[in-house]
Amino acid sequence: MTHPPSAPPVAPPQPAVPAPPSAEPPRRTAFAEAVTRLRAAARTEPGRLRTIGAVVAGLLLLFGALTFYEITDRADAASTVRDSSQRLSEDASEIYRSLADANTTAAVGFLAGADEDAEVRERYERQIDHAAGLLASAAARSSQSAEAAEYIRILGLHLPEYTGLVETARTNNRQGHPLGGAYLRHADQQMHETLLRAAEDLYALETERFRSDLANARDWPWLALAAGAVALAVLGWAQRRHFLRTNRVFNRGLLAATAAAVVLLAWLAGAHTLARGALHEADRDAAQSLGVLNEAWVEALQARGDESMTLVMRGAGSEFEDSYAEHMGRLADGEGGALDEAHGLAEDIEGRSPVEAAAGASAEWAERHEAARASEQAGEYEEAVDLVIGSEDSTGQSFDRVDASLREAVEHEQAEFTAAADDGHGAFGGLPAGAVLLALLGALGAVLGIGRRLSEYR
Repeated sequence: MTHPPSAPPVAPPQPAVPAPPSAEPPRRTAFAEAVTRLRAAARTEPGRLRTIGAVVAGLLLLFGALTFYEITDRADAASTVRDSSQRLSEDASEIYRSLADANTTAAVGFLAGADEDAEVRERYERQIDHAAGLLASAAARSSQSAEAAEYIRILGLHLPEYTGLVETARTNNRQGHPLGGAYLRHADQQMHETLLRAAEDLYALETERFRSDLANARDWPWLALAAGAVALAVLGWAQRRHFLRTNRVFNRGLLAATAAAVVLLAWLAGAHTLARGALHEADRDAAQSLGVLNEAWVEALQARGDESMTLVMRGAGSEFEDSYAEHMGRLADGEGGALDEAHGLAEDIEGRSPVEAAAGASAEWAERHEAARASEQAGEYEEAVDLVIGSEDSTGQSFDRVDASLREAVEHEQAEFTAAADDGHGAFGGLPAGAVLLALLGALGAVLGIGRRLSEYR
């Protein structure tokens, strides 16, 4: 007998798994709660007033800080122009002139031979020593510029070589050896191709730096001016809002803040306008004149050296005579010469008079040179030398008058530049400190003015 299969035992019911507890909402951070409270407070009138006060005070402080920074920068640039970069440029020009003068004087002394005047010798040595001293000074003050240091290194390296060649030429000349002329020509070549070229490059570099510093000193403080305008606009809006909500015309605190901002903005604009005008005058009326006068002075020195070298070479070619004519043309060629340009740039009689004297002496020099040239071509060498370096009616006397007149003109324009640069720098005086003080007073006035309104809600 078969039995049906028995059913498998039924598994006991499993206990129900309890549902996970619902997650609690995350607790807000203290920062988030603070932000929420601030937002809520900002929707109220006291909150809005606090925001306005903070913005106004912040703008006034920003205005003062930008004025302090930008005017300090402009004042430093003006000080650099007056005390450093223009003097470096002028020193570089003087290095060039001293070297050219020494080269010219060496040729003049060579023409005199054994009868060389002690004053000529002293002038040569003085110019060489002066150039060496200026090089040492320039090396100390131009250490930040690798390019300037390289030019100064070249000058310092080759100047002793030049003086050695001149001494060799002088020794041979005193002994009557014709080789002395060759040594002097080699020295002249060394001067023009190495020393004067490096001095000219140094002058161009320092003049470019001077121009850059001058432009920086004259730049408008646009950030400070913009911050001042924005601060005044916000102050005007805040006071209009105050009037519309309270029907009160004035809030003393905001009015004091506005007055401080107006004074600072007017001071900033006025001081910079005065400084900019003075620096423009220093550039237009003095620095540009100095540049042209230095150019004229160098042309005169070069012409004098070429005139002397023409006689040293005793008619061997026209190289030096052609160079003399070229330099004299650039010096006093009617309306296109450096002297005519310098006369046009001079702003007063003290500046024009020495230029006029130099022009007259240059014309006399040219006439006397023609007489000396005619004597040389006629075979009267000793007479030609006397007409060039003699003590009566010589081209040397005419050159000395040109030299003295140009020195007087340069000294006058240098004094004019220094005075104008002093005025430009002085116009900034007190403004940085005044900006900080006025900004703090303005911010304090704004805070007190807003605080007075807030007290009405307590």
